[in-house]
Amino acid sequence: MRITGGRLRGRVLSGRVPAGVRPTGSRVREALFAVLGQDLSGLEVLDVFAGTGLLSFESLSRGAERAVLIERSRKNAAGIRASAKALGVEDRVQVVVGSSPSAIPASGRFDLVLMDPPYGEDPFPHLLAVAPLAGWRVVVELPDRVDAPLVPGLELLQVRAYGGTRLALYTERSD
Repeated sequence: MRITGGRLRGRVLSGRVPAGVRPTGSRVREALFAVLGQDLSGLEVLDVFAGTGLLSFESLSRGAERAVLIERSRKNAAGIRASAKALGVEDRVQVVVGSSPSAIPASGRFDLVLMDPPYGEDPFPHLLAVAPLAGWRVVVELPDRVDAPLVPGLELLQVRAYGGTRLALYTERSD
């Protein structure tokens, strides 16, 4: 698991991919940040279903100010903390152990919300939980056979397909 862009480009996350975790592939990550932009300076990131934390580390590498990562497995959360320390970004990372949507902070705003739920898990309840916290963009990774849900409070901007993966990009509804 190698970071594909930014100041940490080329750095490898420590440890193995935990069982049951499906990290976002490098091609999809590169495409995602081509859409979002390479400069995420000052953004606050919420990473729901963090897994290895790779998407958050990609964001921090590109200048995001801080990342809050939600991970249900204590073991995976410990791996995220170890990777943050090895990458020298531990002061910009907060790992919350718990299940979404109950672990999602009840208040605050996040410029970028990243959500990569386990395939087969309905993203809709999690999107409902993050909608009030979402600012600039919400990105949901879905299997190619799943349609992007319409969510009150969020506007679906686009859906892009990359092999067997789809990325749904939302923004805060302005009406």
